[in-house]
Amino acid sequence: MTAHDTIRAALIQAAARLGAPAPDVVLERPRDPTHGDLATNLALTLAKKLGEKPRAIAERLIAGLELPPGLVRKAEIAGPGFIN
Repeated sequence: MTAHDTIRAALIQAAARLGAPAPDVVLERPRDPTHGDLATNLALTLAKKLGEKPRAIAERLIAGLELPPGLVRKAEIAGPGFIN
């Protein structure tokens, strides 16, 4: 399993713990490298389904991520709810 696959699976599991089956989780490389190696708009796509603000969902997704040690140095919220 690649690092992308592992992160994608962890995001799907974190979304499920919030009570929302995750749609296809898209991980993209940000245009600006200072925004990290990967980004997802998952919190934005779940906002309507959960009836919450995207940034609040992003916080909960990050808190619920279960990843192997050393795979992700840090995860942070950018803009309206992107996770970088």
